[in-house]
Amino acid sequence: MIAEVKKTFPNKPIRYVVNTHNHFDHLGGVRAYVAEGATVITDERNKDFYQRVVLAPQPRSLLPDRLSQRPFAPTGPGQNMLQTFTDNYTITDGQQVIEIHYVEQFNHSDNMNIVYLPKEKIVINADMYGPPAAGGTLPFVSPNAVALYRNIKRLKLDVTTHVPIHGNPGPQADFERIVGAEAARAPQVGGGG
Repeated sequence: MIAEVKKTFPNKPIRYVVNTHNHFDHLGGVRAYVAEGATVITDERNKDFYQRVVLAPQPRSLLPDRLSQRPFAPTGPGQNMLQTFTDNYTITDGQQVIEIHYVEQFNHSDNMNIVYLPKEKIVINADMYGPPAAGGTLPFVSPNAVALYRNIKRLKLDVTTHVPIHGNPGPQADFERIVGAEAARAPQVGGGG
């Protein structure tokens, strides 16, 4: 992935990597990005785990990765290696804006984040909702999809497209039709979004 990014955007450093949550299938490879000089952006609830386990300079002798083989501290844009936030975080270069939001009342992980691209009206999620084939229905609407629905409403995000980490993109109209109906029936937890 790093090689592809460098090929697509030559002479432009990878400055950030956004972590949705700390499950293995969503943080694998993060150390390689840090070795490139990227700063990991994640929820404050992940800070201790990242400092002790993910980014710790512990020896990795069985399968050394690029970060463990670096004999010096990372320098450049990612020198801090870790940037945490509590509710939301924004990255911008003055033209493109990336918003990262904490997801409330989510039972899959207590440190879940979504990414929102306001200009494109895209929401990116992990393990919450994967759109069905065009015009299709989901056999089961999970509480995670309902939590995503309620957080989108709470945050007042203007979404046209859903992009799941696991799956294919789909329109907001399908999300409203499929998940909105279930969200209306599901009980509110703690009176939130």
